[in-house]
Amino acid sequence: MNLYDEIGGDAAVAAVVSEFWQRVSTDELLSPWFSVIDSGQLRLHLHAYLTVALDGPERYEGRSMRHAHAGLRVTGEAFDLLVHSLGESLETVGAAPENIRRVSARLSQLRAVIVEVES
Repeated sequence: MNLYDEIGGDAAVAAVVSEFWQRVSTDELLSPWFSVIDSGQLRLHLHAYLTVALDGPERYEGRSMRHAHAGLRVTGEAFDLLVHSLGESLETVGAAPENIRRVSARLSQLRAVIVEVES
């Protein structure tokens, strides 16, 4: 079984995206990056990206992670908090600790293409 199915498929991804959005859009450190973005569009892209990252059936057709984050001056601290917040969102929807670690490890591989400012 793939990671997508293990965490609960599309319904779980949708719940994670909703929970995650609540976290990042109200977080003092993260919200400045998210307050200027069309939340509906970003949530659609996030859903598609997470589905692909979890080996699900959807295709991600958005911009590359490097291109999407270029010039945003994302800090290492913000990136780490974002990955942590996603882990908490996965925990909220009942994902197993091992699966949360697997997702976090996959997303951590994006650090080099997203982080522009080490803090």
